[in-house]
Amino acid sequence: MKFKFSALILLAALVFVPLRSAAASGPQFDGQVIFGESYTLADGETLTGDLLVFGGSADIQEGATVNGSIILFGGDLTVDGEVAGDVSATGATVTIGPSAHIGGDLITIGATLDKADTAQVDGQIYNTATSWEGVNQVETPGPTEAPEQPEPQQPVTPNFRFDFGILGSIMNTIWQSLGLAGLAMLVMLFLAPHAERVARAAIGQPLIAGGIGLLTVIVAPIALVMLAVTIFLIPVALIAAVALVVAGLFGWIAIGYEIGLRLTKAFHWDWHPAFSAGLGVLTLSLASAALTGIPGLNCVGWVVPVAVGLAALGAVVMTHFGTQAVAVQVEKAPETPPSSEAGGQNPA
Repeated sequence: MKFKFSALILLAALVFVPLRSAAASGPQFDGQVIFGESYTLADGETLTGDLLVFGGSADIQEGATVNGSIILFGGDLTVDGEVAGDVSATGATVTIGPSAHIGGDLITIGATLDKADTAQVDGQIYNTATSWEGVNQVETPGPTEAPEQPEPQQPVTPNFRFDFGILGSIMNTIWQSLGLAGLAMLVMLFLAPHAERVARAAIGQPLIAGGIGLLTVIVAPIALVMLAVTIFLIPVALIAAVALVVAGLFGWIAIGYEIGLRLTKAFHWDWHPAFSAGLGVLTLSLASAALTGIPGLNCVGWVVPVAVGLAALGAVVMTHFGTQAVAVQVEKAPETPPSSEAGGQNPA
């Protein structure tokens, strides 16, 4: 873009305007200077030279001619006539009418520009405030914004989710049953006599053991809540809750031990009690899971595992964790009366 510095040259010439009378032989400023006033160039009038306006207003009406440039600092400028040179305005309001003809450039800095579509500008248009469409328009580039830096992308970690459906449930049940079997083998290494007493109580008196287990399940939560209400007894409530869970597991292991003994005897296997307990607990756990998981049986299949669990818990309570034996009534076969000897004589 070609930019003319006529505004700066004319502004420098203003310094010598008051000295014209003292320096008659010096250069003469040819034009009009307006300070804080209004200037109007009417139709048919011609201004020879440049027009400088500081804090005022200038109106170049239609049919008026300025044989020079117009420079305005702060104010209002209306051009509807002909300007041979440039039109420069800073911090002003500029109106270019439909009959305006500017032979040079139209430059506005920090100004509001209103230009009619039929106005003619032979030079270039340099405007920093208002934008319009035109072949000679030159816009001041605004402040360049730094391009947005793309956010670093985090490496995508593949998320693999395998859903095996019923096969996954079966595998989960098998692993849980194996875990209980391992726990049973470990318990039987140290508490085999206690487990035997619990198993005898559960098998010998199943109804009594089941009733005590059901009563324990009903009363224990109420007692735990009552203990927890008192702040000082909260540790006691926690210990009692843990003891209740341990009692249920120990009773389940004792029932499994009894099942394991019967299986080993049926196959005439001579196993250590720990292995018999592991086999029995594994069998009991898998059978309970099958009863509660098989479609069609899950609505009533839960009855058997719950009954076994209640009997096991009740047997633990009855035997005080297997420390006391419970008398079990064993039905004896009726004795056969001795037969009379053959040929014996009846008493008289």
